[in-house]
Amino acid sequence: MTGYAIVLASPELERIQAVSTIASIAASSDIPVEVFVTMNALTAFESETVAEESFETEGAVGEAMLASDEVPLFVEQFEQAASIGPLTVYACEMAMDLLRLETDDLSDVFVDTLGVAGFLNSAQDKQVVFV
Repeated sequence: MTGYAIVLASPELERIQAVSTIASIAASSDIPVEVFVTMNALTAFESETVAEESFETEGAVGEAMLASDEVPLFVEQFEQAASIGPLTVYACEMAMDLLRLETDDLSDVFVDTLGVAGFLNSAQDKQVVFV
């Protein structure tokens, strides 16, 4: 195994923040990480949603994260981690098509778009985690 491949399908802020934190720590430790953002998780990465911080939260931790100035938002964590370590974030082509999203509609954290087959091919030597 050479790193992690994380499939992020949940739109819940708590889960997205957890993935960005884990991916950031791994990448800063020089552990390769690929994040495949699919299904409803893509809605949290829409530029308008990020600008308005109108995320789905499941409880007290998510609400506290939004209220805190000390917790960097997931897009900031992904951007920082990608600048210092081996982190790649992909948007799912199928979900983008279904949601009628273009690359310009999403935050700048994505390196590229991939279909499921492309992601599985790139993740074949990694531990795959589904969130």
